[in-house]
Amino acid sequence: MEAERGIEEWNGRWSIVAGRAVCTGCMESQALEDCETPFLHADTCGGSDVKGHHPWVALHYILDNARG
Repeated sequence: MEAERGIEEWNGRWSIVAGRAVCTGCMESQALEDCETPFLHADTCGGSDVKGHHPWVALHYILDNARG
């Protein structure tokens, strides 16, 4: 149940399109191979004031916890 909530929250902010994590607010994207680099939002995005966004790392954490 907790894993499902985590995935739903992640999916509310991010999508995966053509193998890239895409912010649903500004449509900026990041490739998986750049997962250790903080995500760069568009200046007008509400997420742009949050430092340290790592969508791939967050998704990995959610899925790892779901597996136990």
